[in-house]
Amino acid sequence: MKKLFFNIFILLLVLVTSNFCLAQNALRPNENNIETTKTEKIIQDEINPFSLRPIPKSHIAFQKSIWLQVSFKQKSNLPLWYAGHELSKFLIENALEGNITAYTDDKLETILSKNELLESLKAEENFDSNSENELEEEKTEFAFNSDNSTNYNQNDSTQKLIDFSELSILEIKEDYILDIQHSRMVHDVIAFTLILPQNSTRFTKKVVSFSYKEIIEKLYRPLKEDYVVIETTKSNGHIPNLETLIDSRFFHGYIVKYDNFKDEYFEDQYDTKKESFIKCMQYHEKLIEFEGCLWTY
Repeated sequence: MKKLFFNIFILLLVLVTSNFCLAQNALRPNENNIETTKTEKIIQDEINPFSLRPIPKSHIAFQKSIWLQVSFKQKSNLPLWYAGHELSKFLIENALEGNITAYTDDKLETILSKNELLESLKAEENFDSNSENELEEEKTEFAFNSDNSTNYNQNDSTQKLIDFSELSILEIKEDYILDIQHSRMVHDVIAFTLILPQNSTRFTKKVVSFSYKEIIEKLYRPLKEDYVVIETTKSNGHIPNLETLIDSRFFHGYIVKYDNFKDEYFEDQYDTKKESFIKCMQYHEKLIEFEGCLWTY
């Protein structure tokens, strides 16, 4: 009888120890993977630091970067360019005062100092001007140098700056995102770039870029005004602030580029401006069709 109880005790002891070992081995992989799962979650939940309302990567099912060009001279874009508050002048003045950061391009990686920004704002002449004009300029420069070389150097250092009213094109870089968490398409604006358009004496020039997030957070949200009052002799108008204008898409622009490995604009991909403009419109229609098909069952 004692042997029977002893054998039962040994058998139970073996079963308990074996189950304990199995349970311990089963827990070890989870303990080892705690750090990896944490890092994976961190990677998945990365956000764009330049996004005004960042969306975690784990919520993004589709993303495409597109560039739009907005002309301030169009009537539909007048809220961005009304008298006394031209957007380009407003942004550059705040950048020179140090209220916002100026960048070389819309990648927002290289910061422009105040002197570099002033250098970028200097008026430049077109190299393809007529030969007669070039000869006249060379003659005047030679005569000016022969009269007083020191004054020429001073005049070159204080070269005339661009008239801010001539910066009539705004290039908007935005991410077109499908947010699966909220089941919606999002236009996540990243950067503004001010462009000096081409004319008879110069080429098209990208002058400076700004972070849209910084513009809104530092220049517009502190005002705590939903509308801007425009005082005129005829009537008092009300225009929504920049954040409301962009969020509500109260502007008109053309898609000029989408992210591609060559980083080419539509103008670079096609021979004529007419053909590139048609392709711009077709690409915009494809985006609308893509968004419409997402909600079709």
